[in-house]
Amino acid sequence: MKRVISAEVVARAHAAGERRIAAPPASCVVTPEAWSKARELGVSLERDATDSGGAERVVDASGIRVVRGRSVRLGRFAAAGPDTHVGLLDLITGADGSPMTAGIMSWRREDSFPWSLDYDEIDLVLEGVLHVVIEGRTLEARAGDVVHIPKGSRIVFGTPNRVRVFYVTYPAAWAGGAPG
Repeated sequence: MKRVISAEVVARAHAAGERRIAAPPASCVVTPEAWSKARELGVSLERDATDSGGAERVVDASGIRVVRGRSVRLGRFAAAGPDTHVGLLDLITGADGSPMTAGIMSWRREDSFPWSLDYDEIDLVLEGVLHVVIEGRTLEARAGDVVHIPKGSRIVFGTPNRVRVFYVTYPAAWAGGAPG
């Protein structure tokens, strides 16, 4: 079922400090009143179906943020290489005032890629099996496992089939130009 974006949804987002609302046509219906309220309040309703990813976010006046998991749409992570189809979306970043970045990545066996970390990273495997190859050794983590990759590591991210990972990096400004 599609999410309905009403004038009330726009007003709540505006009151919480949001200036844009992801509203991809494939998963959202925007009411005419919502379009009017968005124009009135200066809130952008983003209908773009590009490959940059997106997610519904709720920001409380206290600064607490909630990213709706079922709304997460990964964009293509071009830094993994031109012939890969790695999906990635930073969910919380320095732009949110956080010293850390948190997000989700997903890829298949054929999209494994080398990576050098100039930050610390913690990964929680959500689905599948994660392979981290370092100095010829393969460390394997399965759904529910947590992996810490220290700053300065040179690794290959892989999987024997398919993997979906939640990650946290510190500091927030990690190299790689993640979309989001």
